Amino acid sequence: MTRKKILITGGSGDLGRVLSQRAVAAGYEVSATYLAHKDRLSAGTPLQLDLCNREAVEKALDAVKPEIIIHTALALGVPNPRQQIVTAAYHLSKLTPRGTQLIFLSTDMVFSGQGAPYRDDDPPSPVTPYGQAKAEMEMMADHVVRTSLIYDFVRGNKQIDWMLERIERGEKVKLYNDEMRSPIWVVNLADVLLELVGSIFSGILNVAGPQPLSRYDLGVGLLRAAGVEPTGKVEASSAAGTGRQPNLTLDVSKAQMLLKTPLLTLEQAEAAWRTSNNKGKVS
Repeated sequence: MTRKKILITGGSGDLGRVLSQRAVAAGYEVSATYLAHKDRLSAGTPLQLDLCNREAVEKALDAVKPEIIIHTALALGVPNPRQQIVTAAYHLSKLTPRGTQLIFLSTDMVFSGQGAPYRDDDPPSPVTPYGQAKAEMEMMADHVVRTSLIYDFVRGNKQIDWMLERIERGEKVKLYNDEMRSPIWVVNLADVLLELVGSIFSGILNVAGPQPLSRYDLGVGLLRAAGVEPTGKVEASSAAGTGRQPNLTLDVSKAQMLLKTPLLTLEQAEAAWRTSNNKGKVS
């Protein structure tokens, strides 16, 4: 049987790496793109690609001939992330052949933080250039998955890496206890994306953790799961006066109704992660 071809942009990113692994395990033929960090790829056929280069995107699509494209790539550490995000999305939306399923990953940051929990059909109200760029991107695709902070319990994920690095330097980790989000385990999100492949889903779908958490509660939970006792190492602080959106929680009731894959709380995700790690071990 011929395997379906998936092109995953941002294959070297936190989500792209895990999504590539899960897709290969599920039997897909995966091409994973990267811009500069090939060493961070974990599965699939590597494909160096600058999504802002129209000719390069056209050539890549012609070579791979994907049946599904999942656009997870981020613009990080660049002078003009908004331009990068919008240009990449425009190229994919215009050059992807008819009949190819194109799924864009968006963010809770398309909202102002003043009207949570946000439903799938709530109009964007961005207050940052990043949020504005993602809101513009959402208008370019028929399939959009809007999510929140994407975490994991191991090194290699930015939600935990920065805390561990700071603690190792002997510094305190300051975490906002009044900024609310809907964080989701990267494996959970990857499995949902693969479930949506070939589905009748269209429009915007909120896919995030069902349990609203503050930055503080998320950080403490991740550190404890990693075996680091946060007492004396983590300090609660307020986001008031920082200009950050106070509450970006997402209403995921539509996704919970449509999906077979359950959306996991932090506690449930940790339990699933530990179970997965313990498989095959002899007690």
